[in-house]
Formats: sequence, structure tokens, C-alpha cells
Amino acid sequence: MKVLVIGAQGQLGQDLMRVVDGAAVGLTHQDLDVTDGVAVLQAAQAHKPVWVINTTAFHRVDDCEANPHLALAVNAYGAFNVARAAASVGARSLFFSTDYVFGGEPRGRRNPHTEADAPKPLNVYGISKVAGEQLVMHGDPRALVIRSSGLYGTATSRKGWTFPELMLRLASAQEVVRVVDDQVLSPTFTTDLAAAVRRLMNDDASGLFHVVNDGECSWYEFAKATFELTKTQVRLEPQSTAAANRRAPRPPYSALASTRLNAPLRPWSEALADYLSQKGMR
Repeated sequence: MKVLVIGAQGQLGQDLMRVVDGAAVGLTHQDLDVTDGVAVLQAAQAHKPVWVINTTAFHRVDDCEANPHLALAVNAYGAFNVARAAASVGARSLFFSTDYVFGGEPRGRRNPHTEADAPKPLNVYGISKVAGEQLVMHGDPRALVIRSSGLYGTATSRKGWTFPELMLRLASAQEVVRVVDDQVLSPTFTTDLAAAVRRLMNDDASGLFHVVNDGECSWYEFAKATFELTKTQVRLEPQSTAAANRRAPRPPYSALASTRLNAPLRPWSEALADYLSQKGMR
């Protein structure tokens, strides 16, 4: 089963290349610009894959707010280009979306969003991903759309760090670390996400799935667990999102759960412990 992975050098892309193994052909942003519909179609025709996995995204949330044209170009129109090109050669397309499609309505904790919940994004990034979801399903009615949340993995990302790595770096450089405690999500280990994606592909799944590590936490709780698991001594203080003074609003509650997966992924705390062990941090 030949699989074309667009964004193969990203954090998730590298894990996907590993699980797909010898059947994968990886393309980077330098190889293929998804906003160029002609180039995307030519790539699909040249490789003739069974699946086209699109991991590309403009996901710097504050930059999306400042540049909605680019956010929509990559996350919506670019996603449509990929889905339509895949369908034109008889391939299936896979698009990754985000928990940031939610957050625009009041919601208490321990009530995660499922696939049946209507999106209500708070920012341009979330809006662009909702548009991408709709356009992908329009371009390829057999597409698989996966929403996930708070990704971190052992592969080096373009940012150069993951959230746990950033927390440990800050703890080594300053006496007090402040982290927002009013944003709740379902952080997800990309190793687990990639393995679940492979299973869904093998099952010939289509439509919308939420794929996250089980449970929820605030960014503050995620940082606290990181410090506890690594036995890092630092003063950790909660901070409000408003005090962080970011350009784009953030969802106060965007935890996800699935009613479609056969079984949930392992709990986020267990996945975090495994990640830290693999990175040699505990």
C-alpha cells in the first residue's frame, strides 16, 4: 500500500513515516507547496498512492490571527487541493484538524467534545481548520479527517522543542515558571497518534474521528506532571490566559473524546511518562 506523506519532516510526519514503513513516500514543504493546486495534482499523478496523508498546517495561532489569508490558503484551500488531487487518482486522503475548532461556547470540565458536537472556533486558526475539514470532505467524500490536540513527540519539530521540553528548559533557567491554568485540553503523544492512524487506515475508515490520549488537563497540570515525573524542583505558578497577553483568543475548554474509535488511546499521563523515558528525561 503506497502512502504519500506531505509534511514528512514534521513532528507527526516523522512518526507517520515510521509506522507506514517501507510503503511511505515523504514530501517536505520544500518539495511541495499545498497551495499550488497544479503541483499537488502533478505529485499525486506521479506517485499514484493509495493514501495521501496531509500533515501540513499553518498553526502558529497568533500569526494566523494577523494573517488570515495565509491561514486559509494553507489550512483550507491547500487541504482542498490535496483531497481533490488524491480523489482524482483514486487515492484516499487523510487530513489532520485540531481541538481549536471548539471553545466558543461555555463548557465545564470532564465533558469532552465528541465527533457529534458542532464546531465553534474562537480564532482564525480554528476557523481555517473547520473550513479545511469541510473542503476536504467536499474534495474527497471518502476522506479521513482526524482531530487531535496538544501534540508532542520524540522527533524534533520545526519549533525545536515540545511543551515538556520547554518546561524543563525554563525550569533550568529561572526560579519561577508560570503556566496558564484556564485552558484545558487532551495532550497527545504523536507516537500513539501515528499508531492509531495506521489502524484506521488498515480498517479503511472514513469520516471524522477524534484521536487523542485519554483524559484532560490544563497546561498548568501538564507542566506539573512533567516536573513531578522528572523530579524537577521549581516553583510552578498558575497564570491566566489574559495575563499571557496573546493576540489570538484561546479555547478555555477543548478536550476531545471519541464515540467512533473501537477503544480509547492510553491516558495522557501514561503517554507523557513514556515520552519522557524515551527522551531520557526520567
